[in-house]
This record gives sequence, C-alpha cells and structure tokens, in this order.
Amino acid sequence: MRFQFMKIRGFTLLEVMFALALLVGLLLLSSWSFFSLIQKNERETLINNIKTAVQYSKIRAIHLGHPIYLIPLGSNENWAKGMVLAQFDQKSNKIELIHQWHWNSNSWNINWKGVHSNNRIIISNIPYRAMSNGKFILDNRRTNERVVVTLNRLGRVRVGNLINTNSKISKS
Repeated sequence: MRFQFMKIRGFTLLEVMFALALLVGLLLLSSWSFFSLIQKNERETLINNIKTAVQYSKIRAIHLGHPIYLIPLGSNENWAKGMVLAQFDQKSNKIELIHQWHWNSNSWNINWKGVHSNNRIIISNIPYRAMSNGKFILDNRRTNERVVVTLNRLGRVRVGNLINTNSKISKS
C-alpha cells in the first residue's frame, strides 16, 4: 500500500534521447557558426594588417626622404608570415630593417603580383609619385576562399569580393 502513494520522478528514455539529440544538433550548428566566425576574423585581421603596413610605409618613406621597400618576411614569395619594411643603404650595399610585421596565419597563402616585382613593393617618398601597384592574393587552404587586395599607384588599398574557389568547375 505504501507504494501507491510514492510518486515516480525522472525522465523516460524517450525524453532523454530527444533532449540529447536536440543538444547535439545545437552543438553542431554553433560549432559551424563559431568556425566561420574565426575564419572571417582571421581574414579581416590579415586585410587590416596589410592596409596598416602600406599606410605606415607611405608615412615612413615621406619622413625618411627616400624610397623604401616592403618585402616578405623570410626568403620565400609567400607573405603569410609577415612583411619587412626595409631601406637600401648605398654606402654598405645592404638592406637595413626599419620595421617588421609578424602574422600567424597557417591556413592562408598571401602572394603579391606586382608591376615591377613579385617579391617586393617599392614605396615612393613623394606622395603624388607612383609606387608599385599590384595585388595581394589571399588564399585560404582550409575553406578555399580567395580575397584580392589591390594596391594602386598612389598607395590606396581596395579589398575585392570574397571568392569561393570550390564553386568553380575545373576541367581536367
């Protein structure tokens, strides 16, 4: 008789399975959203770093009174590790370091396709005079996204549209 008055508390197996399935679905949606947010922030940080480096280089060239160079950090043509702002010392025939930018972008390839060179950008010390113009091509190896950042002759930076390279049909 005592058992008739005892209330049964707890969830049924069906209710627990439904709650777990709902929780897993929400976790999957939030992890995808979190991953895309991280990729977007990484892309925007790289673009802003490039803009900042170009603007600082223009100001520094005017201040020094002679042309200076932006070159990739390291010996390769991939600018993903960073940039070096340098000047050529005519007395010693050596390149002197002015400033460095280090980037931690393992999933991005950054290449420069310029008019004068593919491995350096010439920054003029005269504001209305031409400087190297070309394009930074940012390729993401994980998401196959591509962004083109254009540098014109006056040192203005323009960001192109985001391109997904997976959507292109490649013919073999």
